[in-house]
Amino acid sequence: MKNNRQKKETNAVLLSIIMHSILFGLLILSSLFHNPIEAMGGGEGDGDVIGAVMVDTGAAAQEWGRIQQQKKGQVEKAKKEPVEEEQPEPKVEPKPEPKVEPDQEQIKQEQQKLEQQKEQQRQKQLEQQKAKQEAEQKAKEEAEAKAKKAAEAAKLKADAEAKRLAAAAKQAEEDAKAKAAETAKAAKEKAAQEAKAKAEKEAKEKAEKDAKAKAEKEAKAKADKEAKEKAEKEAKAKAEKEAKAKAEKEAKEKAAKEAKAKADAEAKAKRKSEQAALDDFLNGGEVGGGSAAKGGNANKGGSQGSGAGQGAGDGSKVGDQYAGVIKKEIKRRFIKDPSFAGKVCSVKIQLGRDGTILGYQRVSGPDDICAAALSAVARTKKVPAAPSDAVYNKYKNPTIDFDLK
Repeated sequence: MKNNRQKKETNAVLLSIIMHSILFGLLILSSLFHNPIEAMGGGEGDGDVIGAVMVDTGAAAQEWGRIQQQKKGQVEKAKKEPVEEEQPEPKVEPKPEPKVEPDQEQIKQEQQKLEQQKEQQRQKQLEQQKAKQEAEQKAKEEAEAKAKKAAEAAKLKADAEAKRLAAAAKQAEEDAKAKAAETAKAAKEKAAQEAKAKAEKEAKEKAEKDAKAKAEKEAKAKADKEAKEKAEKEAKAKAEKEAKAKAEKEAKEKAAKEAKAKADAEAKAKRKSEQAALDDFLNGGEVGGGSAAKGGNANKGGSQGSGAGQGAGDGSKVGDQYAGVIKKEIKRRFIKDPSFAGKVCSVKIQLGRDGTILGYQRVSGPDDICAAALSAVARTKKVPAAPSDAVYNKYKNPTIDFDLK
């Protein structure tokens, strides 16, 4: 009977150990296979719940050790209980009384009482185990609630931080765009100002250059004009001075009036003869060749119109002869000097249609010979008129060269 009781107690302890092992195994499996994140925005759930189960392996090991110690104590206690039950039984010296058989009912009651105590102890252990499980479940739920709350707070904080960073990035982008626009505008304005300043500078430099060139041109033209006018004025003054000196000299030579009158008469006769010769030539003869009746009026190249002009055959020849007449008429008043040797003075004259000398000017040549040439032109005043308009138009501004030849 004692062996049966120990066997039952051992079975109860083993059963308790097995149940505790199963319980801890389930807890460990639950912690391993539990999904810590139930929903993360965009899943099938609400997207706002984050579940997490944290298992402290150290605490689990410590609890497992405690349970093992408790089981070990229960085994030792169970082993000691039979001894304690036997100790209260005092050793009774056998009496000489007759041997009495033990009461089977009493033994049965005592066994039932022991079974009840074991059942109560087992119930107590189960209640303690249930309370512990409830405490663990409560702690787990609190931990899950706390983790969920922390996850929600972290999510809110992360969302707020993300919004703040997005706003900061957007503001930075707008600031960068505004700064870039301001920089571009400033660069554009600067370029426009530089272009304007460059254009103004170039325009100013061009205006100054044009003004300087114009001023130089005007100054040069003015200088050339003044020099020309001065030269003409000096030449005219010198010619007038010489003419005046000569007139004074001629006045002083009044005593030789008769000789001079004779010379003038001869010159007049000569000019008349030359004019007559020119008239004869214009009427069909040759200069110095007499009248038409004497020299023959054959017109080789063409015929003379009624006072208009020569034909195509003799026009050039008549013009050349008229140029010779002009030169001869003016140069006969040219007073030559040996110092003029190797020198030439060119004088351009302006003739009227009737042969009047309207003006003259020195073209080139030294002052001494040009003074004598200009004096001769000034004293001539008039030459024979051109025979036709064509000849006049060709020789109305002839240039005459004066030299010692």
